[in-house]
Amino acid sequence: MKETYKSYFLYFLILVYVSGSIGFVMNPPFFSPFTPYTLLLTCFVFLIHIPVADKKFLLAFFTIAFLGYIIEVIGVKTGLIFGKYSYGNGLGFKLLEVPLIISINWAMLICAGIRIVSSFFANKITVLVVAALLVTLIDLLIEQVAPKLDFWQFESGLPGIHNYLGWIGVAFFISYFFYPILIKSNRTVSLIILILQIIFFSSLFIFI
Repeated sequence: MKETYKSYFLYFLILVYVSGSIGFVMNPPFFSPFTPYTLLLTCFVFLIHIPVADKKFLLAFFTIAFLGYIIEVIGVKTGLIFGKYSYGNGLGFKLLEVPLIISINWAMLICAGIRIVSSFFANKITVLVVAALLVTLIDLLIEQVAPKLDFWQFESGLPGIHNYLGWIGVAFFISYFFYPILIKSNRTVSLIILILQIIFFSSLFIFI
């Protein structure tokens, strides 16, 4: 895909997030069904900025997404990893009670987080730990609005500390073996996507 078209998709994604932030505040029931499609578009934009020849990155990305999905299924079924919670209908199609889009989005956030953090630190373990903390903080932000948007709901109302410890551990270990590949993602696009999601969910937390 030509660089020009890639840029158009990136600009369009920014427009979607800006308009979505305003739309969710004004009319959440109308904009909520578009959430899974927005996340799918986000992952598409992220992946098209990866060199086409780099099949190893695509394999690593979807392996992380698959492992994340399996962990989510175990978490929902047992409550042992993140606590007792269940997914609503706000994230679209579910298989074994887990939305398929959620694991793809987490894979994207993990990859983007590692790429950004690797710009500041050279040590692998340091990058993985800081990136895991970054992704977990984004998860903390999303969880403030997740029940209102019918994303997911914890049985006790609020997640316990082991939920966040679980996410730090999952984000760290799930990407440990793919580290040399994951740092090849596009730095600018990774940063823009992280900023977009942080701003989007921050605006929902403040205004909804």
